[in-house]
Amino acid sequence: MLAKESGGSTFDLPEEVLQVLPSDPFEQLDVARKITSIALSTRVSLLEAESSSLQLKLAEKDQQIADLYAQIDALDASLSETSDKLVKTDQENESLLKDNASLSNTVRKLQRDVSKLEVFRRTLMQSLQEDEESSVGGPQIIAKPTPSEDDATLPSRTASMRSQYSDMGNSFVEDRDTDASRPGIPHGLLLASQISTPRVTPPGTPPSLSASVSPTRTSKPVSPRRHSISFSTSRGMVDDRSETGSQTGRTRVDGKEFFRQVSTILSVLRNT
Repeated sequence: MLAKESGGSTFDLPEEVLQVLPSDPFEQLDVARKITSIALSTRVSLLEAESSSLQLKLAEKDQQIADLYAQIDALDASLSETSDKLVKTDQENESLLKDNASLSNTVRKLQRDVSKLEVFRRTLMQSLQEDEESSVGGPQIIAKPTPSEDDATLPSRTASMRSQYSDMGNSFVEDRDTDASRPGIPHGLLLASQISTPRVTPPGTPPSLSASVSPTRTSKPVSPRRHSISFSTSRGMVDDRSETGSQTGRTRVDGKEFFRQVSTILSVLRNT
């Protein structure tokens, strides 16, 4: 209708639109307003849809942020535990270093003690070897069945030694029984203090060997035999008669003989 009435400008509108437009200007304005409203509502709908989509994406991002915060908290807790473990490990490392230093010092001291004991052992073995060599290199002694004064008194001396060992055993048994009720010096130390070292006599000394043992404890009244215990050992004299005459030899007590005597005393004490 508008195309037939107006021969003016159509503002580059399509022919189909011009045909449906009314000829009244106010009606045209009303149509234009409605078209604008439709366009605006369509645009608003599109924007609302886009906003909803963006809100969904924002919610997803917020959830991801919350998950990341939870992971950060877990990592912080793990870091704190790891830091505590590291501190404990450092402390243990320092303690182990101190223990290592202490053990190293102990090992050095023990090595020094071992070296000293090795020197003492070598010295003792050398001394025993020298005693054996000197005893082997001494005059040859041939035992003869000739009776002598020592042979006659040997059984009585043996009986005397046995009785004295029995007395010593009885006295030590009494010591154990009486010392059980009160604290005192250990029995091993007391026994070591009560046994003195026999004197080693050279070959030229008289043919008798004696060692006296006296207890060091006299704090309580005991029998007289505990105050003085003596034992003597003697070796039989033998005669070596040759063409030039007769000579008497006497072997001296060496380190092995001393240890043998101590072992005899200890065995007697154990049996009692």
